[in-house]
Amino acid sequence: MNNKQVFTIDSSGHARITGPLTLDSVAAVYSEAGKALEKSQGFSELDLSEVTRVDSSGLALLLEWQSAAHGRGNSITIRNASEDLISLAKLCESDDLLTIENEMASNPGQDTDSAIQADAS
Repeated sequence: MNNKQVFTIDSSGHARITGPLTLDSVAAVYSEAGKALEKSQGFSELDLSEVTRVDSSGLALLLEWQSAAHGRGNSITIRNASEDLISLAKLCESDDLLTIENEMASNPGQDTDSAIQADAS
């Protein structure tokens, strides 16, 4: 299956999702993440550079993970988010709830180091 979800996490707390992050796949990503997290201390960074599509279900999962991290006194930095995810977060007025740092060269002239920064309060 080409669209099989993959959630990986390394020993330094960097996680990665590969494939779509949509209604059809978010339950599988959540399940895989749960299994991976049982074997680790959690994650502080999430790389989305290999996410092929995202919809509101994917955004909801990211918001849930960020909320859980905040509940533990931590946060998650999302790296390499697509313009679609950033636009969706803004449309849903949830962009201030996520910490997104982009390194992808998506728009020439755009500041990609800090597309969205979460409010620290």
